[in-house]
Amino acid sequence: MIKNKIGIGTLILLILLVVMVLMPAGSAQEESSNVTYSLGMISEKQAEDVASYSIKEISGSVPNFEEWEDATVKLSTVYYDLDGEISAYSYNVIENKQQAGYIFISATKDNYPVLEFSKGKIPNEIPEYTTRSKSLAQERANKIKFESNDKEELTIGKMKPLYLGPTFYYAEYALIDTEGKAKEKVIVDLPFSTIVDFNKSNESIPVNEEDCLFNNTYLQQQQEMRTQNSNTQWTVLEKEIANSSSYSTSSSSKTISGVPKYGWLCGCSPTASGMVLGYWASHGYSYLITGPDLIRGLATAMGTEWPGNGATWPWAIDDGIETVCNNHGYNNFDASNDIYVSWSEVKTEVNADKPFVLSMLNGGTGNGYTQPYGDHSVTCVGYYDGSSDYVYIHDTWDTSNKHYLTFGSWTGAMATWVRP
Repeated sequence: MIKNKIGIGTLILLILLVVMVLMPAGSAQEESSNVTYSLGMISEKQAEDVASYSIKEISGSVPNFEEWEDATVKLSTVYYDLDGEISAYSYNVIENKQQAGYIFISATKDNYPVLEFSKGKIPNEIPEYTTRSKSLAQERANKIKFESNDKEELTIGKMKPLYLGPTFYYAEYALIDTEGKAKEKVIVDLPFSTIVDFNKSNESIPVNEEDCLFNNTYLQQQQEMRTQNSNTQWTVLEKEIANSSSYSTSSSSKTISGVPKYGWLCGCSPTASGMVLGYWASHGYSYLITGPDLIRGLATAMGTEWPGNGATWPWAIDDGIETVCNNHGYNNFDASNDIYVSWSEVKTEVNADKPFVLSMLNGGTGNGYTQPYGDHSVTCVGYYDGSSDYVYIHDTWDTSNKHYLTFGSWTGAMATWVRP
């Protein structure tokens, strides 16, 4: 867990509002069949081509997705943002006439082409989620009626699916009065079954790094970087699709061997850092201890709240690593935090066989999971560089397997480079 000085619920709300200001405007209508696509927007047909092409790449590059090689895709849902513009398309992956998973494709070139993919069901196709969301909308309508003087009945409009980024799935309902007018809109967080009001946040994210690591300026810079990288990915991907009648793409990958897989202990940041130093302990720095004793030492050096919830202030990760190295006779280790981690830096570090700590704000969902990482530190041990980019990680949750995560599937991220 990464420690922030403001509540995570408030932080997520503020982040989404910042991102909404920066998102490009489109010209989508209520129904996708009537959409006029503006410059930079992706049509359903374009998105389907990208989805079909991408599942072939996924089947050949991501472990445990080999069965997607001969799969097809079928449009499931068109998603919108808070302004009513199309934000994403989701497709069910069909193998042998059975649903084998799903893939989300961005509806704008200002976001990465492949937003997320997984096995299992799309959240808005899970009956428990949709039933509960409609019940919450009805409860809100009943409350308005009870509190009003005229006791007017309100009917619940059709669910409008919202997608505001990886793991942010919402359902929007219009509460319609007897004259057919929308009196209010209710937005429900699907996985958490709670009503969210995006209009009730008058707080601002502190700009002092002692108060918040990922402030407004940082989030804006991250969005600008994401937009630039996304546009480049779309250009490359569209050329590959246009120039090939079947799946064929140039790609590269690398995994650092010998990085241990430690399970969560004392906190995710000391555990992830422990895997990095555990690697160096077997690569020429044998005076470093390994395992639980190493992790406990890192937790102490980082000031991790342990015993407690295991939260670590991100800026303390690099100093904690250097302290532990110095305590074991190695004063040559240079650990440094980088909140503007780029894809080229990831590749450079992995190619040099140097694992590092990746600390995420609102991290997406790794393969094999239905739960997103959220605010979490992991150890980066590799990458896949193709039409879409993935990092390979040891995530502190699984002590047997490495997992992949789409690069950029987070609101913010900090790398802690560790270089002897």
